Amino acid sequence: MPTPRLRQFWTLLILLAGTVASMFAAGQWAWHRSLLDESESVQRQLALYGQTLAQRIDRYRTLPEVLALDAQLQDALRRTLSTDEIAQLNRKLEQANGASQSSTLTLLDRDGLAVAASNWRTATSNVGVDYSFRPYVQQALAQGRGSFYGIGVTTGEPGYFLSQAIRDDSGHILGLVAIKIALQELEREWLQTPDIVLASDAHGVVFLASQDAWRYRLLEPLDDEERRELNATRQYSDQPLRPLDVRVDDRLDNGGRLVRVQ
Repeated sequence: MPTPRLRQFWTLLILLAGTVASMFAAGQWAWHRSLLDESESVQRQLALYGQTLAQRIDRYRTLPEVLALDAQLQDALRRTLSTDEIAQLNRKLEQANGASQSSTLTLLDRDGLAVAASNWRTATSNVGVDYSFRPYVQQALAQGRGSFYGIGVTTGEPGYFLSQAIRDDSGHILGLVAIKIALQELEREWLQTPDIVLASDAHGVVFLASQDAWRYRLLEPLDDEERRELNATRQYSDQPLRPLDVRVDDRLDNGGRLVRVQ
C-alpha cells in the first residue's frame, strides 16, 4: 500500500496538473475571446470601407442608364455614321461626362466596337477600339448590364466598368454605353488611415490597396482555368500577379482569420 507521504505527493501532483490545465484553458479562452473581439471590430471597419467603395461606384451608376435612353445614341447605333456625326457623339459624351477626370464614357455597337468616347481628344482615345472580349461588354449584350474591374486596354489605367445595353423600341439590343470609374482617389483616402486596406476579386487578386506593394498580388494560387480567363479578358494586362506568402494561424467562429503575411 502507498505510504501517506506518497499519497500526499500524488495528490499534490494531480492538483498541480489540474491547476496548470485550468490556467492553460483560461489563457486559451482569453486569447480566443480577444481575437474574436478584435475580429468583430475589424469587420465593422471593413463594412465601412466596403460601403465607401460601393457609394463611390453608385455615384456613377445612373449615368449609363440615362444615356441608354438617349434617342441620338440609339439612332447612332442603327446605321453607318459620318465623320462629323462621330465627332458630335464624341462631344456629347464629353459633355455628359462633365469636368470629371475620374470617369470615361464610351458608346459601343453590337460587335463591341467603340463608336465614340468622352476621351476622344486624348492620345489613348477609346474610339475605334474593339472591346468585344471584355466581360462588361459581353454581360451588357447578353443580360442588359454588366460590371467589371480591370486595367484599361487602351489607356493602361485601371478602373471599374459599368455597362448598360441600349435597346430599340422593340427591345432589341443595338449596343451599349459603358463608364469606367477611376478609384485611385479612394486609395489615396485609404493612405490617411493606419490600416492596411485591400480589396480583392473572386480570383483572390488584390486590385485596390492602400500601399502599392500589395496591389496585384495573389491571396491564393490561381488554377489553370482562372489563368486562361484572366488572359482572355486581359483584366490585369501584363501585371505579373505575384503571390503573397500568407499563412493562416487561426480561424474564428465568426469567419475571421488570423493570418501571417511575409
